[in-house]
This record gives sequence, C-alpha cells and structure tokens, in this order.
Amino acid sequence: MASYGNRTTDNAPTADSGRNLIAKAVSDIEKTTEWRVTDRAKFAGSEGIYYDSKKVGSYFIAVTNSAKAKGVLKLQLRPIAFGEGSIIRHIAPQLRTQKIRLPKIYLDTSWNEKDGYGFLIFEDLSHLPKIWSSLPPVAERDYRWHKEFIKEFLHNVLPVTPFVEKPTQTPLELARESFEHYWNIAKNSAHKHIDQSEIQSFKEQYFRVLEKVKFEDLHFTHGHLTGLDILWDQDKQQFVLLGNLYWKWRSRYWELTFSVWNSIMHVRDKSFSFNDFMGMVNRWNHLWSSELYDHDPTTNQQYWINLLGMAMNTIMLDLGSSEWKEGEQEERQALLETWKRFFNWLIENKFQK
Repeated sequence: MASYGNRTTDNAPTADSGRNLIAKAVSDIEKTTEWRVTDRAKFAGSEGIYYDSKKVGSYFIAVTNSAKAKGVLKLQLRPIAFGEGSIIRHIAPQLRTQKIRLPKIYLDTSWNEKDGYGFLIFEDLSHLPKIWSSLPPVAERDYRWHKEFIKEFLHNVLPVTPFVEKPTQTPLELARESFEHYWNIAKNSAHKHIDQSEIQSFKEQYFRVLEKVKFEDLHFTHGHLTGLDILWDQDKQQFVLLGNLYWKWRSRYWELTFSVWNSIMHVRDKSFSFNDFMGMVNRWNHLWSSELYDHDPTTNQQYWINLLGMAMNTIMLDLGSSEWKEGEQEERQALLETWKRFFNWLIENKFQK
C-alpha cells in the first residue's frame, strides 16, 4: 500500500470481474441488514475499474431500507487501507464552511479479509447535477462553478488534520516509487498501444527533469476533484463532495492540475489536435490564474511538474496500456498522440534552462 493514503491501483494485478464476490456481498447484506436492492441497473457503467473492464474494484447498486430511505450501496471489492466511511467521519467534522458537505452515511463496513469485501451505504444523490454538464466540460458556467468550488475548498476546507502520517520520502523518491508501481501495471496489461522502448525514452526524459527541479512541499487533500465528483444542491446552496476514498498527501496545486488532466481525458474526437489540446490547457490556466492564491499558480514550476507526471502516466498507462472500447480506437489514438506532444512541449518550454 502507498504510504500517503489509499492507492486503489495496488489491487490492479490481482483484480477480476468481481461477479461472484458482488453476488455474495449483496446476499450477505440483504440477509444481515434492513437494506434491499431496488435497482441493479441504475448505476451501470459507474463501477470502478483498473484500466480494464474485466478488473473491477468497486460496484454501485441502488438500495432502500424499511423506512423507504433511498441509498446507494457501494461495494469495495478489493483491499484498501482506509475505509471510505471512516474517512468521511474523519473529514466531515473539520469542514469550516456550509457551502461544502460530504454524503450522509447510513451504514458501512471497512474491507476485511473474512468477508472479502467492504461496503458503504450512503444517501442517493443521483438527482443532483454534477458541476460539469458535459464531458469534457465546455460551458462557461461549468468552469465558473468549478472555480467557485475550488476557491471554497482551498480557503475553507483545507487544511484538515490527516488520518495518515506525512511520507518521510523525498518527492523524488515518491515519484520513482509511483512510476515503478504504474509501470508494473502497464507491463502486465493485456492492452498495449505503445512500444515499451518508447515508454523507456519518455521515462529517461522524465527523470532527467525531476532530478533537477525544486519540489514544493506535500499537503493533505482530496485527490480527485473533477466535475464528476462534485454535485450541486440548489435547494441547500451546497456543493456535495464525492470520491472521498481519495484523500491523501499530494503535491501543491494538485486540486487544479488533476482537473486539467481529467477534463482532457474525456475527449473523444479523432480530429483532436495539439492546438485543441493546448486550448483546453490554457482555458484552465486562465481560470486558475486569480482569486485562489496570492499568486498565479501557473507561474510556479510545481504546477507544471504535476502536469508532466500526469502526461508520463497517461502515455505509459492511462492511454498507453489501458482498454480502449470498441469504436473508440481512433479517438484514443489521437488523444495519446496529443499527450505525447504535450509531454515534449513541457520539456522544451517549462524545464529547459
């Protein structure tokens, strides 16, 4: 397990479809709790996978109880160090704002070896809109909404008291360990879209840069702040933050750069060009340039170190060694090529001195 929080991909090498375990878990939960499955298809396609639809880590099912409360059953099929329910209970009391809240928990059990799974039943929030109305986000409103959330999060949620100690390794040591972890997954993947020798070339350039840069300090934060993980409750005038499994130690500006990366990863356009790619990056850069800090974060090298690491992992694994759905091959190939060009652009424009 990673030392800085949950790293769900530790389970990638051994995960399977989870079909039998899902059936067992549902049967156990219906026998031992008041919760009953109402709709197995409602959250179809939202399961958590490890770069391959045959490797499932988590699974969602609509449920209700005897009081007719509607809930979502999230099955945690693989071992994790910190249960999501315990994380929510740790973080929620620390929030210093009424504008952001975490989901209400009805019942949870952390993953344990005896059962072979863990579960979380939380309020059904599927009626609330995500702050991104499309994938990737296009509307100006989506960007403004995202910035409003991030501003509130940075100013009135962080800092929080962590539930895991800060890593003692240097940022470079952590980067090397992380790279080896993901490269091992890539090398063992059944899906190969890039030659290993090409990955090796990118790796050499990547670490040549990291060996020379000055890293900012780590901070404890939510590591997955995309527009899919943030809902808006109009009646209560609140953002609802999902994905709380991902609180961990991260580099400065992670909240910003992860959104840049994630939005681009949703592009499905075989004519997607490098100019289109940079247009998206620059739109985010402009959004983040004011009101969040006492400086423009895009002028700090750590911002670009983050994006370089994301480009490296994307080339190697997220696109280079992951499953491409039928009919998306041309779109995914175009996206992979733009990430390669972006990596090279970063090397030439942000790290050449």
